Amino acid sequence: MRLFFCFLFLVTISVEAQHTTSTKDSIYSNRLGELRKIEIILPDNYAADTTHYDVWYVIDGEWNTHTFTNIFNFLVAIKFAPQAIIVNVPNRYVNGFNLRDRDFTPIQSKDVDSSGGADKFLAFFEKELMPYINRKYRVSSESGLFGTSLGGVFAFYTLLQRPDLFRFYTLGDPAFQFGDRYLVRMAAQKLKSVQFRNTALNIGGRSGFSYGDMARDAMDSILKANAPSGLHWHSALYDNETHGSSVFKSNYDGLKYAYLGYYVRNARYQPTGGIVVKGRPIRLFLPTDNAEIRYTQDGSLPNRNSALVDDHLITDDPSGIRAISFSPGGRYDHELPMNLRTGNYLTPEKMLRTTRQLPKLDLQSKPVDGQLTGAVAIPRDGYYVFQLTPSEGTQLYLNDSLRIQYNPADGHARQTVILPLRKGNYILKLLHPAKKADDPSLNFGLYYSENGQDDWWRNPLVKW
Repeated sequence: MRLFFCFLFLVTISVEAQHTTSTKDSIYSNRLGELRKIEIILPDNYAADTTHYDVWYVIDGEWNTHTFTNIFNFLVAIKFAPQAIIVNVPNRYVNGFNLRDRDFTPIQSKDVDSSGGADKFLAFFEKELMPYINRKYRVSSESGLFGTSLGGVFAFYTLLQRPDLFRFYTLGDPAFQFGDRYLVRMAAQKLKSVQFRNTALNIGGRSGFSYGDMARDAMDSILKANAPSGLHWHSALYDNETHGSSVFKSNYDGLKYAYLGYYVRNARYQPTGGIVVKGRPIRLFLPTDNAEIRYTQDGSLPNRNSALVDDHLITDDPSGIRAISFSPGGRYDHELPMNLRTGNYLTPEKMLRTTRQLPKLDLQSKPVDGQLTGAVAIPRDGYYVFQLTPSEGTQLYLNDSLRIQYNPADGHARQTVILPLRKGNYILKLLHPAKKADDPSLNFGLYYSENGQDDWWRNPLVKW
């Protein structure tokens, strides 16, 4: 099944990494009473287009931004995320002393020097830095915050205090033990009453002793018990990692979770269309990689509590199936179009007289341009799958009924149509206009399915 899935949905990955352009800048903060350096990393084609981009703010930027940018570029290249603007927010140093302890912590603690300045740092973000970026660059309505260790403390504090400030919150091995578990206690008291609107939170960090020592286990328990429906969260544990190395995985998993559903925004059922006979169920495949697809079978609209697709569905009544791919932020939520219907076997009897006047079709002869028409002998009753990668103008008819055609919305996506056929002769007509330079090959195939639920792609009658 996985082999088929990879074969069917494999896309050519062009080199679309952001190849970013970096701009050094600074902004004076009245809230902090100091000049703060920043760095803005733009997509390479920013100057040439009019796109409004998401913005990701990376704190502890002097050591986190390089890794964050490289991981983001990789996810863009494999189409798991759209391009974005990245804002590097490095820490300020005074006489060699790093002021992150001051900026990231919400209360004073005897264990952390100069702690307790998170409210001022949050005001710097909300009232000064983010408005500055929003005025100067083409930004979308969504942004994300990435913080690690004490930076993760600041990110979670921001989540509780200003839940709408960011759409995405990504934390790497957060130090929730800070201040005698201050944030854990705050979350227990406040989380249920916070109004979230499709906010995405991802927390990653070490397993083992550190999971309890850094109070991540306590925070996970509170999230399980108290997270409201508008907060979509995920927590991951990493074996054999250090406090520093876990940041890489947290970064990668956090970005994937933030853009869950982006990769499958054009997902379709396979087979993409056709007819299903009552009492003769078929297996429908769905691309669940990096997606949360939920479904119903009674015609009702799925919600986030509906059954989760496990890469396929068995059905003899596709008319009742509805499936929605959900994304944590809601932006990529979409219903998958259903193009299968229930019906009866197609029969060749009425076409016998006509087919006697047609040559037997040599399906081993690939049409280059023009038309291929003739009689096809179906050897036994059952399901048959016609597979084609259409170009502009391509059409496939069976017994004068159009079964596959090029759709500009789908582009050159491969189409697979399943049909229940009785034994006999059928007229197949394939129209294929002159091929353009960037058109794919037709990749036509006719397959026999033993019962509609087998690996029919392993049973080709014709394949070219």
